Amino acid sequence: EQVELLNLQRDFENKYNEPSFIDTSVTDTIKKLVMLAGARQTDDDAVRPLLKYDRSTRLALLSDANKVGKTFKVPEKRFWHIKVKALAKSQQWEELKKFGGEKKSPIGYGPFAEACIEQRIAPEIVAPYIERIPSTEERYGLFMKINLWAKAIECAQKLKDRHRLLQVRALCKDPRFEKSVDQILTSGGI
Repeated sequence: EQVELLNLQRDFENKYNEPSFIDTSVTDTIKKLVMLAGARQTDDDAVRPLLKYDRSTRLALLSDANKVGKTFKVPEKRFWHIKVKALAKSQQWEELKKFGGEKKSPIGYGPFAEACIEQRIAPEIVAPYIERIPSTEERYGLFMKINLWAKAIECAQKLKDRHRLLQVRALCKDPRFEKSVDQILTSGGI
């Protein structure tokens, strides 16, 4: 198995003209392939550096990452965690969105949201992943992390949790949301 991995890594180094595959773990090989698909050219003059590889090469890199996962029987959940983190870290947001929609995620959508939050990406990119999480409590916590107060209020209201509503009110510092929380609390529904 180790020999097979070394041979694959050597092939990847030659195919993509990228050193540093050899002697890495299966996990690191998958991560490196996925991250290379989003690699940017290093050009100090560029305002927004271009992708290093063309579309067909990027697709080949992602395909090779899948191949490594299958060849070395990486458990599906582990593979998804690796790929989600690598896509987010390399800021391949469209690819992450596509991956999340391929089929029902075996790891749920919390890891997608967490990976995006870790990269400090805009709330509107994170929110769709949070919306797909079945647990209202988990959604509440994630909406609070990204300061989506209206969504956090909605979750706290669904949970009928006065403490959480007061927590949103205390943290948001926005009169509109403070008023919204006050109205919910005085309406007696909680």
